[in-house]
This record gives sequence, structure tokens and C-alpha cells, in this order.
Amino acid sequence: MRRALAWPQTIPIFAPRRTPVDARTEPVRTRRPYREESEFHQAHEHHSASVVLRAVIDNAKGEAISIREIIEAFGERAFGFVLILFSLPNCVPNVPGIAGIVGTPVLIFGVQMMLGHKRPWLPGFILRQTVSVSKFKRLIDIAEPKLQKLESYCRPRLTALFGPLGDRMVGLFAFLVALSVLIPFPGTNFPPSIALVIASIAVMEEDGYLLIVGYLIGLAGLAYTATVLGASYHLVMAGIANLPSWLGF
Repeated sequence: MRRALAWPQTIPIFAPRRTPVDARTEPVRTRRPYREESEFHQAHEHHSASVVLRAVIDNAKGEAISIREIIEAFGERAFGFVLILFSLPNCVPNVPGIAGIVGTPVLIFGVQMMLGHKRPWLPGFILRQTVSVSKFKRLIDIAEPKLQKLESYCRPRLTALFGPLGDRMVGLFAFLVALSVLIPFPGTNFPPSIALVIASIAVMEEDGYLLIVGYLIGLAGLAYTATVLGASYHLVMAGIANLPSWLGF
């Protein structure tokens, strides 16, 4: 009789321990550096890129916004949005040095996409970097009408170009664009950055025609970068070869 009474008493004690630990209640030390889904992401999950980018700037608190806050806002759609956001500053004339700030994250994101990652990751020292809200707001003011016009033409086409392999191709493209942006030569950042914005919107809208247009523009920009690098290399080598004669040796 005592066994019959004792047996059911043990069920509620041990049963909860056998249930798997929920991802949201796991120890803090095992969590990823970003939240899986922020309230902002849930509220704008199905909105277009131009709407979400405007909301990020309008909802920013203070005079600066950190890269961590930007990535957390986008959740699972972060790759597409951050590629657009960090490419836009190189699509317009900007202050010197901005290419390095926004180009480095694009380079890292490109590598992660090539490796098949679903969410972006950045080291802490980059996450802590901040950008001016007022400058980004002016940038969005300029870019928003163009983005909206581009989005108005988008619709699902050639969807076979999208998927795991397609994401890896976009990652390779982003990696090459970032290398071009980080090269300190005039004109090496403008066409590839515009192409990456177009390609990122195409991926988000699954528009294969627009993706091809972005790739073609990007290839033209990368060809220009390669030409500039080649010419610079030959000039440097010619200078080194003629240096003794210039010095009178």
C-alpha cells in the first residue's frame, strides 16, 4: 500500500527534469551574442527593406546607434538588411574613412554567408562601433525614394536562383565587393556597393532578374577595380626598376 502511494508522488518530482531545456531558458553563458528575434524584428518581419531601414533610424535612441543594435533589430532577416545598410554609405559621396567602418562588416558577413551561416555574427569590438544617427538619417532620406522605386518593380521571378547555393553566391559577391570597397582608390567602392544593394533587395524579394542585374553591375565595378590595381602594380614596379637611374646610379 505504501508503494502505491509513494509511486505517483515521485512522478511530478522527476518528470520536469526529463523535459529538454528550452532554448530561451538555457544558461546565459551559452546564448548567442544577439537575440534570435527582437520586438522590432517581429513588428517589421514582413515589411520592405525601405520601410525597415527607415524604422531603424527613426527608432534609434540618442545621437548614435551601435552596430549591435542594428543587427539585433533585423533578426533572421539580418543578412539582407545589414548588407543594404552597410553598403548604402558607399553609394553616395561621404566622409573619408567611412568605407573602412562599413566595409569590414560586409567582408565578414560575406564569409559567413559563403560558409552557410543563417545569422550574422561579429566580434565584440566591431559590435561596439557606433555610427551617427543624423548622418544615417540623411543617407536614408536620399536613398529611400530610389529603394522604393526599385522595390515597386520587384516580384518573385527565376526563384531557382535562390536557396542555400544562391545565398553562398551572394556571400561570395559581398566578399568581393567588400574587398573592392576597402581598397583606397577613387571609384572602387561606388559601383560594387550599388550592385550589392540591388542584389540584396533581389534576394529579399526573390527577384532573379534583379539579381542578375546586380551581378552584372557588380562585375563591371570589380573589373574596374582589377584594372586600377593592375595599373597601379605596373606603375610601382616601373618606378622601382627606374629608381637607380633616377638617383644617378
